[in-house]
Order: sequence, then C-alpha cells, then structure tokens
Amino acid sequence: MKFVNFESIKKLIDIAINEDIAHGDPSSEVSVKESLKSNFDLILKESGVVSGIDVAKFVFKKFNSEINFEALVEDGFCNPKIIAHINGPSRSILSAERTALNFIQRMSGVSTSTHQYKKLIKDTGVDIVDTRKTVPGWRILDKYSVLAGGGKNHRIDLGEMVMIKDNHLNSGNLEEIVNSSRSKFPNLKIEVEVENDIQLEKALALPIDRIMLDNWEPENASVAVKKIRKCNNKIVIEISGGINKKTIRSYALCFPDIISVGSITHSAKALDISLELVKKNS
Repeated sequence: MKFVNFESIKKLIDIAINEDIAHGDPSSEVSVKESLKSNFDLILKESGVVSGIDVAKFVFKKFNSEINFEALVEDGFCNPKIIAHINGPSRSILSAERTALNFIQRMSGVSTSTHQYKKLIKDTGVDIVDTRKTVPGWRILDKYSVLAGGGKNHRIDLGEMVMIKDNHLNSGNLEEIVNSSRSKFPNLKIEVEVENDIQLEKALALPIDRIMLDNWEPENASVAVKKIRKCNNKIVIEISGGINKKTIRSYALCFPDIISVGSITHSAKALDISLELVKKNS
C-alpha cells in the first residue's frame, strides 16, 4: 500500500526531525566514531499490522542519504519478524532511530487497532470507519493507517461533507439547515446525527444522504435501521458513539452500513517495533 501523495507528509517529517536534533546528538558524537558504519535490523516484536514502512525509510534517508534501508515487508499484517535491514553511517542511524520508530510504531498501532475491530465483525459486511479524532497534524497518517488495517475513511476534513450534529441543531431548525445545505453546497453529501426516534422521524422526512445513529442501545438501533431501510434504502446508515470491542458485534448485527470508532485513532497502542545492532563494519 502506497501513499497517493507523499509530498503532503514531508513537512510533518521535517518538524519531527527538527524536534529531535535541534541541538544535535551529543550522545552519538561522543560514543560513535564518525567513520563507523553498521548493520541494524528493524524488528517487529509482536503480531500486528505494519503501517508506515515507507515513512520510516524516508526518515532514515532524510537524516543521511548514505543510509541504506531494505524493506522486507510491505504494509500489512505480520507476525514477529525482521521487517527491514538498515546499514550505513552509525551516527546517522542512531540519530534517526527514535523519529523513525515514533512514526512506524504509532501508525502500526492504529492499523492494528483497526484490524482487531474489523476482525470481530468481518462476517457481517459492515465497514469500520474512522473519525476526525486524530493526532493534530497527523490526520493523513492516521487515515492511511486505518486503510492499511482494513478500515475505511470517514470525511478527511470539515469541508468534505455537511454533517449536522446536535450542536448545529441547537443553533437552528433542521429543515432549514438541510435546505440551506442543498442550496449552498449542492455537490456535498448531507449527514444528520439523530439521538432518538423523534429526531429520526424528522430526518427521514428530509432530502438527506446519511443518518448517524449516535449513542443508541443495540436493540433500539436495530429497530431504527429497519425503519430507515423501509423508508429509504438509499440512505447510508452509520452507528456511532462509544463503540468498543465488547459492544461492536452487537451493533454490527443491527446491519448498518458503517460503524465509526474514534478509539482506533485516539487510543491506539503503539506496536512494539525496535532497532537492533547486528554488526559493526568499520
């Protein structure tokens, strides 16, 4: 799996590198000879979905173009193994280590979290989608990692869809908001969040594209899904709100189109990946 536009994350990588070496790397300077070259292995220490192998490679090459990075896997599920061979100037490799690991561990954690959720409902045909609950500045990486883990992306930013949530409804009338949306943004899909049957009935009477059932109990969500399908089977149905691994299957069995899970990005645990010295060359 490859980034469509790698250029968009280069600025982020530059920020991350500067964060680590703004004042140099005195530890490596005093302990490693400038001429020393070494071989290192990038090792996956637990099963999971590797994501960001190209990002890690770019980080090492950014530190020093003389660093050779041989990826042994592509982004995807792996059991514990060596995932890359790295060789070149030892100082540069050690200076790049943490920055590269921060990227690939975080990204692989998001992918693995997504994979775990998807695996719980793989037989239902329901898709796992992300939210905008991403690390600030990292959204493209978090969204990419969700795809690598088998999930799908919700809107990338606010401008991709008209999404009318409770705080918007507190500021106006739903029918007026929907009509205004159709007039001002005719090419955008409209999604409405509903929290109860009364709101659902109002939403179903309007020309909208998606309905989000937010914080519904599974039994009520099941009834609501059937009602929406009967009224308009073209509406995309989303279930959201505090979904976790214990509850996701009960919601998937309501058979919405998608279930959005914020925790796959905002609470992902970094995957255990380390860099280990194999051999000093000179």
